[in-house]
Order: sequence, then C-alpha cells, then structure tokens
Amino acid sequence: MIRARLFAAALAALAAGAAMPVAAQGVHRDREADIRGGIYVTSDAYNAPQMWKNFNAKEIDRDLGYAQKIHLNALRVWASYEYWQTNPADFQAKFDQFLALSHKHGIRILISLFENDGVAPTPEHMWSIDPKTAFSIQSPGNKIANGPEEGWAEPRGFVEWFMKRYGKDDRLIAIEVMNEPRAGKDGAKGTLPFTHAMLATAKALQGSVPLTVGTARIGEAKALIPLGIDIIEIHNNFPRDPADMKNAIEQAMAVGKEANLPVWLTEWQRVRPGGNGRGGKGIANAERGPDYASLASTVNAYPVATFFWSVMVKPAYLQRQRHIGTVNGLFWPDGSVVSLKDARAIAEDPKLVLREKPIPETFGMGGVQSKPDDKADE
Repeated sequence: MIRARLFAAALAALAAGAAMPVAAQGVHRDREADIRGGIYVTSDAYNAPQMWKNFNAKEIDRDLGYAQKIHLNALRVWASYEYWQTNPADFQAKFDQFLALSHKHGIRILISLFENDGVAPTPEHMWSIDPKTAFSIQSPGNKIANGPEEGWAEPRGFVEWFMKRYGKDDRLIAIEVMNEPRAGKDGAKGTLPFTHAMLATAKALQGSVPLTVGTARIGEAKALIPLGIDIIEIHNNFPRDPADMKNAIEQAMAVGKEANLPVWLTEWQRVRPGGNGRGGKGIANAERGPDYASLASTVNAYPVATFFWSVMVKPAYLQRQRHIGTVNGLFWPDGSVVSLKDARAIAEDPKLVLREKPIPETFGMGGVQSKPDDKADE
C-alpha cells in the first residue's frame, strides 16, 4: 500500500507539470477475454540480452509449437535495449524472425521495451550463466532511469526506432513501454519520470498497436491512465488464496470500466499460502515450484487477458525469488510438462495429453547461497 501511494503521488506530481499527449487515432485493442498468453524466455537464457544474443530460430519455433498445444495466442516477451545498443542490425533481424515465427503459430506478441526489475546491466551480469549470479537485467538500468533527463537520449532513440518500425505491426498485440516502474524512497520519483518520458515518446509516434506499462498493483496502473496508456496491466504472481486473486482482478475491472480500458493480468503463477518470500522470509518446499491449477480456474473465469509465468521451465527470473528456491514454468525443452494437471488447467482442455516430467530437486537453484539484493529487484 505504501509503495502504491508513493507511486500515485509521484505520478500526480509529474502529470501536474506536463501536458498529456492526445490519444492516437486508430489504435486496435483486441477483446481482452480472447487473449490467453504466457511469458516467454528461451530455456537457456537467464535474461533478455542472452535471449537475443543466442537467438535460435529452431528452438523458438519448437517452443511456439508447445505454446500452441495449450491454446495460447499471445506471449509476453522482453526486448533488449542493451543488445540493440551492441548490434542494432542483428537485434532487428532476430526480432523480425521472431515475429514471423510467432505469426506462423498464430501467436501475437506483447513486447516490453524496458525492465525496472533486476540487477544492473553490467557485462558480468548480462552474460553470466551461473545460477548464483545470472538474473533478470534492469533496462536501461537505474543509473540511467533514475538519473537526469540528459542521460535519456539513447533509450529515447530506441523507443523512436521501435515505434517507427513496429508501431503499426499487427503481429504485436501491444507494446509495454516499461515493466514495473516505481517511485523511489523518501519522496523520490524513482523511475517514474523516465517511464513518463518514454511513454510520451511512444505516444507521439503511435500507430495502431496499443501502448501499456506493466504494473504490479491497480493503484499504480490507475495513476498511469492520464499519461495515455491503452491497457491496464496488473500482476499478481503469488496470492495467498484464490480470493486474493479475485479481489485484485475485480478491483482492476472496476477501474477499467470507469476509464473504458481493458484489463490484462500479465503475470500470474500460483497460490502461495506462505506468502511471496519477501522480507527475508522463506517459503515451504511444496510452494517453490509451479501450481498453475491452483489459480487457472479463477483467472480464466474473468473477461480479462491473462499471461502466466512462464511457458518454459526456468529458475526464477528475479534474484530474490531465485534465492528462496522458486522455479516456474510448464514445458521442458523436450516437450514434456512439469504437470499435466497444470497444462490442462491453463488450456481449459481436460482431454489434453502431454508427457509429464517433474522438476528434479536439484534443478535451478543449485544451492544459491548469496543473500539477495532486495534493492535490485524489489
């Protein structure tokens, strides 16, 4: 609640001092109830830079086929500003190929341009393949996103390039300008001014693809509505019970109805009665792995878009969750699934047949011993 109030206060201060861009004409928004998606990072990548650097078309084509088997028609994927900086032509070629493969499988992409959660985008962090040190990567990194506007020219150039090339590409279901921006401590505006500026840049060049920002709570999403988002996003990965999820969705739908905006639940995983593991608290062994069946019927009961985390089995994306042993995902690279019950629940297909292969106790964590840096991904 404190974080949400800080976020809203900071955005209100920003909005008071800036004229809001007029909503673009001709923006196409799909009926949210028809969108069934998942988060996708390739099996061997710990972060977005690794995914695009090591892009393997055959592997991705295979994984998109798995997504089809559980009736997904959308995937949420991170771009990589950092890899684009290193080799813009290669990133463009790979992203074009990714869109072509997705289109072949009847899957559209929610692409996220920047990431607030993670560790700093140093070479050591970006290219590590050690599960003790390889985590999600902040993009463009807090030094830039929390810094003065003079340092935003290159990220703005990335947004401009992306919007000019892909702003009318109907293979994209939406463009997420940033994932989970937040206010800083003690009244600081944090990464909100950067997000506001990048969203304004995207709005000025908007074509038919809707724009959004990933937010963890409805209060944060509500504060972004005056800035011109076309979609309300909420995240609720580890509710304590289904009632918690119902409450989150219904609150978001009420805000969406008032603002005439669709609601997308772009991160959900499982019920965790023991909590999400924040504040140094551990979680029970039984709650470390996936259990999508504990929430699927709840989220699928509402006319909102849904994206579960994640299509491929992976060690936790965030350092904090990795430290407490979280593993998420459904499909192994060989096409088997961790749980047929979960696959059927996500697909809403009780007759679906897939091979099962449980997660080994030694998978993913390998006994990460370092204390998580909560400042990096909180």
